[in-house]
Amino acid sequence: MKKLIMLIIALLITLSSRIYSQSIIDIVGEQLIKKDKIFDGRFPLYTENGKWKLSDKPNWFAGFTAGELWYMYDMTGNEEYKVRALRHSDILIKYATLDNTHDLGFIFYNSCVKAYQHTGEIKYRDAAIKAAYMLAKRLNEKGNFIRAWGRLGTDDREGLMIIDTMMNLELLFWAAKETGDYTLYDIAYKHAITCMNENVRKDYSSYHVIEFNPKTGEVIKKRTHQGFGDETTWARGQAWGIYGFAIAYKYTQDERFLNISKKMADYFISKLPADNVPYWDLSLTDSDALKDASAGAIAASGMFLISELTSLKSDYKKYLSEALQIIKSLKDSYLFTKSIRAAEEGILIHTVYHFHNKWGVDESYPAGDFYFIECLKKEYDYNKAEYFIEKTDQRKNI
Repeated sequence: MKKLIMLIIALLITLSSRIYSQSIIDIVGEQLIKKDKIFDGRFPLYTENGKWKLSDKPNWFAGFTAGELWYMYDMTGNEEYKVRALRHSDILIKYATLDNTHDLGFIFYNSCVKAYQHTGEIKYRDAAIKAAYMLAKRLNEKGNFIRAWGRLGTDDREGLMIIDTMMNLELLFWAAKETGDYTLYDIAYKHAITCMNENVRKDYSSYHVIEFNPKTGEVIKKRTHQGFGDETTWARGQAWGIYGFAIAYKYTQDERFLNISKKMADYFISKLPADNVPYWDLSLTDSDALKDASAGAIAASGMFLISELTSLKSDYKKYLSEALQIIKSLKDSYLFTKSIRAAEEGILIHTVYHFHNKWGVDESYPAGDFYFIECLKKEYDYNKAEYFIEKTDQRKNI
């Protein structure tokens, strides 16, 4: 009898958890449709007093809305999400030859690659592969790094490498496998090695920017662009490293990348305040410092990936637990439903896009929304695997 009561209690807890998760998915989905209607084919930048600032030109955020819609479609099967995601992907196809940014992975992996995976339509594959080759052209062979900014053929910031680029490598890895052209793989691998050697400090914190002499490949300076200071650790940059090196390990099986990812995650975790959501720079300790919920979402998603990739049960439990704790805090306190402002058009609030330029400070911006929804999807998949019992004989014994 006691076992039966305990089983019933466990089932009720599971059911309430799943109902709660579903309600979050529904609430977020409604807000996503609302904001997509506001965008109306334009590209979001960040919110200001809760309202979106928009651009007619694509930026590094341009693929995130499509990615959010794909995740919602995967969780719900609602065709409206798919229709809207394809609309975004169609808009982006003509921008596959952008030659002034390393962010082609952010833009095209989350839109056109996902569109191709969902539909099999060759136009999306072609656009993503074209974008991958444009990204490959940004390799500086002297320094073995992918140039972050500046138009190709110019000397505009041609010696700068940033840790963010680790997240764009997935487009190269995917395109290498898709085309059989493993020069794309080699370029991604070389960049990851350089980033590991130059951006990651001995204590596994990170520099945001590495400045090279583009003619010789020698390092001139290590500094920040968006962090508090050159020797501090920008929270989102550390999160890019956690996630990006885990991705690099996924495609290469180079154990160094997984080890770096875990060590960077450990550093990130050690700097978290009580609510498990980081200050915008990990070196800040004043409780009045602004939080960056987007860095929390990115890091949590990266820790989910670590837990999937590791062969150690202890690491699986550790990084999964940390990811779930961060996600719980984001859902409980950093969702737009918690805002007291008259307008709140984003999804994840209390994020910091660019502190120094005063862009999206304590606001919402597309990367925050995307990685939060990605975390919801990963939590959804985890719960589904945890609670759905496949075998008939096991179901009969409940």
